[in-house]
Amino acid sequence: MPELPEVQTVVTDLRSKILNQKITGVSVFCPKIFDPEARLILDQKILDITRRGKYIILKLANGFLVVHLRMTGRLFAIDKKPKILQEHNKHLHVIFELTNQFLLFQDQRKFGKIQFYQTLDWLEIKLGPEPLLPDFTVKYLSEICNSSKQIKALLLDQAKIAGLGNIYVDEVLWQIGVHPQMAACDLSIEKLSLMHHAIQVILQQAIDLQGTTFLSYAFDGTKKGNFLAYLKVFNRTKLACFRCGTNIIKIKVVQRGTHICPACQKL
Repeated sequence: MPELPEVQTVVTDLRSKILNQKITGVSVFCPKIFDPEARLILDQKILDITRRGKYIILKLANGFLVVHLRMTGRLFAIDKKPKILQEHNKHLHVIFELTNQFLLFQDQRKFGKIQFYQTLDWLEIKLGPEPLLPDFTVKYLSEICNSSKQIKALLLDQAKIAGLGNIYVDEVLWQIGVHPQMAACDLSIEKLSLMHHAIQVILQQAIDLQGTTFLSYAFDGTKKGNFLAYLKVFNRTKLACFRCGTNIIKIKVVQRGTHICPACQKL
């Protein structure tokens, strides 16, 4: 968390505010999050802001700033420079001074990361296809589901599919009635087709509703996503399944808290 819909929401918000502004200064209060060579980014214009998987990419005139929010990171723009000693800014770790605004990075747990790269070749090697783009097909899904690896583990593998995380994998598997510990190779082509459709529909719905605010995710500073009210299984432990009425349970799968309906998603 945040996952693809949340990261896309942040990207969309920032694109409307800071495109074509120059980085005129940078203040870093937590070097483990960002330890820049200032000469590499100062006076560079932000030419584009995009997303790859769960990464936010600021394309500069010469190179790229790559931001990973991890669990509790927030990246947002404001009009006035914040007073860093104020209580509500105690988790503020990086300030980029721009032509007309300030780009802030906050992170309560300090797991987030900002790095500067000359190219993005490493990222393309690291990540699988984007699930909302044409190269993510049922055929591709069937090709990667060719092992006894648990299906939830496979869907969480960023090298196989970029951007999926715990929330949306749980939602997809509930939607198609598949237990998260089922071997990927045991899925029929019919189930794979349903899974492909569910992944795309659920992710797009979440993007349209600006993501899921479950713990700390926010965009534009404090705005929350609205998809929480539409979740069918995630975070619904002991509540009735929308499909059959059985109580949702929470189990551990690949070391992740996993929500399932024990009646609809039998192993």
